Amino acid sequence: MGTYHGMTLKSVTEGPSVSVAARAPQTPNHPRQMQQNGALSSGTPGRRELLPVAAARPPPGGGGSKRPSRTPIIIIPAAATSLITMYNVKDMLQDFKFISVEQKKSEGAARENEVLLQRRKGPVADSVPNNATTITVRVLINKPLPSLTLFAVCAFHLKFDELKLDANVARWAVTVLNLSRTKRHLDRAVLLGFWETLDK
Repeated sequence: MGTYHGMTLKSVTEGPSVSVAARAPQTPNHPRQMQQNGALSSGTPGRRELLPVAAARPPPGGGGSKRPSRTPIIIIPAAATSLITMYNVKDMLQDFKFISVEQKKSEGAARENEVLLQRRKGPVADSVPNNATTITVRVLINKPLPSLTLFAVCAFHLKFDELKLDANVARWAVTVLNLSRTKRHLDRAVLLGFWETLDK
């Protein structure tokens, strides 16, 4: 069984097409220059051609492409007047209860930069980063965002049910989630609709 000692990365990945003389160091005591079990290569006398144990190739059927992550990134508005913020995102999207930002602040809740949500439906963990720069699949819209193309993402607009829908938001391809201002027993059904829409 051979080793990779003295071989370049190129010779390992390309296999035996690189000459043996280029792979072996020129020291007389190197194991590749000594006769081993009487098997010699057809090239230089006293040298045995060693092949790498495993070639650096992708596994068959793998296609060479990495499977995309199914862990979504949820971006929420940074505005303090938004219904959902980093203060109450865990209560809303994990526990399905609306708690106002003012109430969370009065309870002494700290604003985190990133929140990890654990879904009870299965082994899926969703991450809510504050400043996301990777692919986004869920966006909760609060104000007009003209530079955001909503065709590549699944966008939601959260509002109280008695408020009129903004004309700009009505033209966008967003799912509107209507929360009741007073009927907290309806929160679970509305917020479960968020996950059901995404799972489709």
